[in-house]
Amino acid sequence: MREDCGLDLFWDFTFGDLTSADPPDKKGVYVIRVRTPGMPPDEILQRLEPLISRFGWQMAEDYLRNRISRIQNIGDCPILYIGSAGTNPTSKHTLAGRYRDLTRRDTAQFPIWALLYFGWKLDFGWKVTGNPRDDEAELKAKYLNRGRRSPPALVVR
Repeated sequence: MREDCGLDLFWDFTFGDLTSADPPDKKGVYVIRVRTPGMPPDEILQRLEPLISRFGWQMAEDYLRNRISRIQNIGDCPILYIGSAGTNPTSKHTLAGRYRDLTRRDTAQFPIWALLYFGWKLDFGWKVTGNPRDDEAELKAKYLNRGRRSPPALVVR
């Protein structure tokens, strides 16, 4: 993994192991990064395909394949995801809530589960901010301005 692809954008973030992080119940921006890679993404996808194919529900299989296939985007940069919590002034979303969402409904949920299962060590980092929407957009723009051709691996729109 390259260390020069924007890691300095997150120096003032607080980081914890993704499986035990404790972000605050406040608005802000967050990032998921690779601490230690595990099994290569292509191998993960090969191993998961027989399991997904056994569901017997095409719609669910297609959904899982779509989500999990995002790990193919992982390249040489350890930044996997940049997001925000509380973008609307009246929003009740918080960093702690977004962290919990990774276990139940976030777009990155299944790829993260797959990476963890196959030995990847991930970090969850956060920064409390007053304007999460603009701060997230600024972080993503700065990330791309570092010569990246695409957003972080698990960010798909």
